[in-house]
Amino acid sequence: MKEIDLMTIQNGAVFDLFGEELKKVVANIADENTVANASRSITIKIDIKPDKTRRTGEVKIQTSSTLAKVKPTESFLFFDRNEDGELVALADEPGPELPGIYDGSKIKPFRAAVQGE
Repeated sequence: MKEIDLMTIQNGAVFDLFGEELKKVVANIADENTVANASRSITIKIDIKPDKTRRTGEVKIQTSSTLAKVKPTESFLFFDRNEDGELVALADEPGPELPGIYDGSKIKPFRAAVQGE
């Protein structure tokens, strides 16, 4: 029997598992949706559990990575009043129906408000 080290334990499984986690880290760094300068880490855990005789032991190798979180998205909401005078939130989505303008009594359609009607 040969004495083992990090390179030979489980036929080099540590390096294969590390390589898989490194791919995840590199992909996370390349992802434009993540925080660019956040730290990423790779953890290698080796558990050795000897039996009662202390002559043999079970070895488990695990790797994991901590990646940067996805950046939050940002947008705006418009607050206005509906026809019943209740305050409502309107999405910042330009489209056929743009948010109205509150004139104190009711919501005017956007075009009418812009044209001064």
